[in-house]
Amino acid sequence: MARIDDYKESFRLATQQLMTANLHHRVRHAGAEITVIENAGVDIRLPLLGEDFIVRVGAEVEVVAPVRDGEVSLPEKILICHYLLRASGDPPTGKLITFRQIPDGHFYFDAFQRRTRDPFLATFGTRPELFDRCAELLGGTRMATADVAWSFQVLPQVTLQLCLWKGDEEFPPEANVLMDESIIGYLPVEDIAVVSGMLVYRLMAMARQQR
Repeated sequence: MARIDDYKESFRLATQQLMTANLHHRVRHAGAEITVIENAGVDIRLPLLGEDFIVRVGAEVEVVAPVRDGEVSLPEKILICHYLLRASGDPPTGKLITFRQIPDGHFYFDAFQRRTRDPFLATFGTRPELFDRCAELLGGTRMATADVAWSFQVLPQVTLQLCLWKGDEEFPPEANVLMDESIIGYLPVEDIAVVSGMLVYRLMAMARQQR
C-alpha cells in the first residue's frame, strides 16, 4: 500500500474514533477548547506549533486551519486527531527523556536522527546565534540544558526541547531532542517523530529567511 493510502486510512480510523468519543472529556485532557454548534456538532480548537486548528466533529470530521491559505496536510490532521484521542491529562513529570527512551522509540531511532536531529544539526550546528534568532521568533523559551537550548510548546500539553552543544577544535557540534516523559501519554511514538520533524523544519524555513 502506498504511503498516501496509509495516511488516508490512519486519518479515517482516527475520525471514526472521534465520532464516538466523549469529546468534552477528550478536550479537557488535551487542553483544547470546545464550542457546541447548534444542530451541527462541535468545533474543537487547539494550537499546533503556534497555529490554530479547528476539528469540526458533526456528520463527519474535518480539520481546518482558519488563517491558512492552503489545506491542512494529512500528517497534521492525523497528529491532531491522535493527540485528542490519546491525551491523558497528566501534568509534566519534570523528567526529560530522549526519543530512544520512548516505548518502541529504538525501532524508529535511526530514522528519527536522519529526519530530525541531523537536519537541525546541519542547519544550526555552526550557527548557534541563528538558532537563537529563529527560536525566539517561533516563541520558544530559553533553557539551560545545553550550550544553546530552547523549549517549544508544540501542542497544549506537549513541549519539546532542542539542544545544541557548540563544537571546538577537538569535538564537532552535537544536538539532541528532549521531551518530558509525560509525552508518552499524549502521542504515539510515530507522531512524536512527526511533530519533532515539523518543529525542526519550521525552524529551518525561518533560518533560510534570516540569511
